[in-house]
Amino acid sequence: MTEVKDPTRSTLDPRLKSMLDIHEAEHKNFVYCALCSNVISRTEFKISVNGSHDHHCTNPHNIQFHLGCFAQSPGCDISGSPQAADSWFMGYVWQLASCAQCHNHLGWYFSRDHDTFYGLILGRIQEDN
Repeated sequence: MTEVKDPTRSTLDPRLKSMLDIHEAEHKNFVYCALCSNVISRTEFKISVNGSHDHHCTNPHNIQFHLGCFAQSPGCDISGSPQAADSWFMGYVWQLASCAQCHNHLGWYFSRDHDTFYGLILGRIQEDN
């Protein structure tokens, strides 16, 4: 019996390789809910707020959160009325941000005038590698 070796990308027809590369590029760089794998954002939506993408925050109950800031997170649902108390970002109000599919709490939606962003808990999301 002849051994069949897995073809590598270098042995593929150039047109097929190009099509596969485009397909893979379109399906990478997503950010997912770590609990249910629902797509909630894209890595290209990462932003810097107050000089950093990452923030370590502690709430009044001494619970610590490691947040990443995102300009958009279309896979999140926003709930609750805007709250100014205990905001980690000066001048911003916050609302809860949860996965639109499984409703797991993923972070907060921050807004100030027309400026908005999501502070997502990095331990509750995962990214494509």
